[in-house]
Amino acid sequence: MTDTTRRNLLKTTATLTAGASLISSAQAEEIGTTRVVNSLSASGKKIEPYKASCVQTRVTPTFDKSGKFRADALNANLDRVVKFIERGADEVGAKLYSFSEFCLQAAEGGPGVKDWMKASLRVPGKETDRISKAAQKAKAFVGFNTTEIIPQFPDRYFLSGVILGPSGDVVLNYRKLYDLTTKSRPSDVWTEWLDKMGPESVFPVANTEIGRLASIVALDVNWPEMARNFVFNGAEVLLNPTASPAPPGVQPPDIRTQIRRVRAYENMSYVLLSNLGPVGEDEAAPLQARIPSEIIDYTGKALATAADGDEGFVTATIDIDALRKARTTPSSQNWLAELQVPVHKLGYDQAKFFPVDALAKTPLQTAKDYDPIKARVIEDLLARGIIKAPGA
Repeated sequence: MTDTTRRNLLKTTATLTAGASLISSAQAEEIGTTRVVNSLSASGKKIEPYKASCVQTRVTPTFDKSGKFRADALNANLDRVVKFIERGADEVGAKLYSFSEFCLQAAEGGPGVKDWMKASLRVPGKETDRISKAAQKAKAFVGFNTTEIIPQFPDRYFLSGVILGPSGDVVLNYRKLYDLTTKSRPSDVWTEWLDKMGPESVFPVANTEIGRLASIVALDVNWPEMARNFVFNGAEVLLNPTASPAPPGVQPPDIRTQIRRVRAYENMSYVLLSNLGPVGEDEAAPLQARIPSEIIDYTGKALATAADGDEGFVTATIDIDALRKARTTPSSQNWLAELQVPVHKLGYDQAKFFPVDALAKTPLQTAKDYDPIKARVIEDLLARGIIKAPGA
């Protein structure tokens, strides 16, 4: 695939950015003297409410306990994803299926970068083509997570949130930006990434017939800037493929579930939290040991929540037209309409925390490669008085 083709796959027609001006100064003055009480007039084709489903599947570890890659396990996981898309078409009839993080590759033991690269896929590629065919047959959008190798960045692998359309095409591919593990992140090679992949690849949003879709992988959701940047590009439905246990001794909904609900509420967006099913031959994880898969509406309300950690579908109705009405009504609950970007830009322009391009010259070998970088960040924050050390 050429760079041009890849960039075209990543481009969206949603072009809102943090610096965009939505209304002119004259319009602002008029609004300032006029009481606006109604939503904007309807225009364009209405998107009818449709079913979406988070899919929990059993995952076979794709590495043995020594860290060696098992190709048979990857194929088994691919078979299972395809099977559940086919089952969904027969039993659920959803237009959108969202699978979990590590639904294709899951670690048991401690695989290194080279081992992960052996398990990683090209997107699109022969493995993802199998999922594409199932999406076509189901006439549905399918979101999933995979580790990915990108030829432009040798000796590295990335963790990607991919969405396929009912045509079978890749409509979106997002590479995870947070969580310090053995994967590389676009920010680790920031200058080169922007040059080769383009800025549109950082927070991609797919403008589709079922709404504007985005994928925010797993713990990336812990940083509120992440979801907000997708919304700056027009996102309405945030897929959140996850492989997260609940903190020990905590009953759901725990803080991690609450974070997803807050992201939906503050961004007036749907969030599809899709977690793993059982791993290996283990019995289904008890609910208290797993963050349950959940579909959350644009008010922060949970529409459907997994009853347990077993395989299955968590399904709810997505109403994009209702979301758009809420976003275009100048009410006291329209958080996006009140967002004052220049106010926050002052702080971000002067803030200095974790650097980009920190691993641009040397590919990551272990997650410990991040430790001295993080230590220097903390030392700098202490020196500048941004944070304070605990008392002796």
